[in-house]
Amino acid sequence: MKVKPDKIRFFSPEDNADEAPKVTPKETTFSTSVTKTGRLAFPQKLMEGLNIDPTKPYYKIGTVNRRKGVKALYLMPTQQGDSEAFELSKTGRGYSIPLKGVLQKIGLNFQDHEYTFTIRPYDFGDDISGFELVSDQQTPRTGASDESEE
Repeated sequence: MKVKPDKIRFFSPEDNADEAPKVTPKETTFSTSVTKTGRLAFPQKLMEGLNIDPTKPYYKIGTVNRRKGVKALYLMPTQQGDSEAFELSKTGRGYSIPLKGVLQKIGLNFQDHEYTFTIRPYDFGDDISGFELVSDQQTPRTGASDESEE
C-alpha cells in the first residue's frame, strides 16, 4: 500500500532537539488573615512577595455590595491625608491594618471565626494597582492557635 506524501507528517530538525519538558512556573499565591483583634495581617513574607512598600502605607479599603455578604476586599493605594485612607502599621515582624469597625459592619465575626483571604495584585485602571483579597471560607477559632496583638 502506497502512502501519498501529503498524508505523511515529516519531522524537522527542531523536532529532534532534545528539550526538557516545558515547566510553567507555578504562580505563588499569598494569603492573609484577620486577627482576633480585627487587624488584617500582612506577614513579612507577603510584603516581600507582593512588593508592598511599607514607606507608602496608605490604602483605601472597599468591597462590592452584595446581598449575600462580602466575597472580596479591595485595597487601593492612596496618599497620607486622604480622608478615606487606612494606614499599614508595623506589628511584630510584619504589618497590619486595623479594621475592627469595618469588619464588624460588613458582618465578619472575626472574634469567633478565622477569615483567610487570598491576596493578589489588582488593576483598578488609570495606572492604579492595588490588591484584591478573596475569601471563600471561615473556620471556627481554636483557643491555642490565637496570637494576641495590640
